[in-house]
Amino acid sequence: MTVNVYAGTGPCTGAEILAATDDLWTRSVIGPSWTGPGRLLPGAVCYGTGTPDEPDGSLTAIGDPHAVAELVARVLADRAEPPYLVTVPRGTEVPGAQSTAQEWELLALHDAPPPQPAEERVVPVTMEAGAEITALLTAASPEHSVRPGAPEAELWAGIRNPDGTLIAVGAMVRKPGTALRSLASIATAPAHRGRGLAAAVTAQLARRALQRDPSCCVLALDSTNHNARRVYHRLGFRTVQEFTTVEFDTW
Repeated sequence: MTVNVYAGTGPCTGAEILAATDDLWTRSVIGPSWTGPGRLLPGAVCYGTGTPDEPDGSLTAIGDPHAVAELVARVLADRAEPPYLVTVPRGTEVPGAQSTAQEWELLALHDAPPPQPAEERVVPVTMEAGAEITALLTAASPEHSVRPGAPEAELWAGIRNPDGTLIAVGAMVRKPGTALRSLASIATAPAHRGRGLAAAVTAQLARRALQRDPSCCVLALDSTNHNARRVYHRLGFRTVQEFTTVEFDTW
């Protein structure tokens, strides 16, 4: 991942950000028409990744850690109040942060994964099953990032028991205006783990994502989830970036 030299330090557009960096995480969340808050410095870019109502409530900064630290310090100094969360490359100092919310990493897949034994059981899951998806994610992955009904979820897929019970699920996600797909909210019911179901769902979703954009698909992984990392690595995903998300005391 690189961030090219940029002469200005003021607000920037999505097109300017994408011209400055080949960072895969950025390309999965920002398209050329993106208009949220963003700033560039030589070697670093910082942009809002919060909610539509409060886009700068959460910030992400990528690039060289020293340049990122300088840019984040400038952005924070210009604000009356800090954001709730700031995400930076692992090892970057963030002034004023109260605690580490999460250490996570971005995994990327460039080639179709090997076929998985349970992959023939993976089927689309429609939004009529939203309550089932929510119940499964609540039980199996409480910190899931994408919920049923989220407009960025292009496809939900899963595996059902012979009795029809949903026992594994995942989503293929495309943010508005982007081409790069990401996978999210992959979970298996606790009673059915260890049977390769998550690998099958992930493989099928990754296959679909690469059919739509053959360049790459990505997923974010909590760095403490070693079991999931082994599954994803077996499918061909590789860690391309490590991040830390820090919290601020905004109350």
